[in-house]
Amino acid sequence: MLATLHNATVQADGRFLNDEELRGLQTYVQSYRTRLATYQLLSQRGEALVMAALRQLALTHRQEVQTHSGKCKRDMNYALQEIAKAVLTGDPEVFRQGFSLWMENITRAVHKGNSAARAYTCLKAEMQKELPAECAALVVPFIDDLITSFSG
Repeated sequence: MLATLHNATVQADGRFLNDEELRGLQTYVQSYRTRLATYQLLSQRGEALVMAALRQLALTHRQEVQTHSGKCKRDMNYALQEIAKAVLTGDPEVFRQGFSLWMENITRAVHKGNSAARAYTCLKAEMQKELPAECAALVVPFIDDLITSFSG
């Protein structure tokens, strides 16, 4: 929110915001309750969602999950924290530049891109199953971004 407001006011230096700029702010304000609810759900239920995703993944990749579940759980929980912040602030670019690219580089360096893509695909399925539709709709694009970066 602060980034959205800051960017709008910086662009309008010396003038009033135009209707299009105001619509962007209005859209953010109107979606704030859903963003806050999504943040709170991820905060409260994130770890359980990650565990459910890992259980789902273990059905087809048992050995991999047994070997790497600790690191995977840690990374997925951290990813959910970053997604929650991006949803709350309405600033997906900070997520992409500050977290997604970082995760992509690390995952590629350790040659675990395909495994990570499978794990986050399971997490996406859990989000869509367990979160209210409007909350899942805010989270899924971030997970899709991670899956794409891992698969690339």
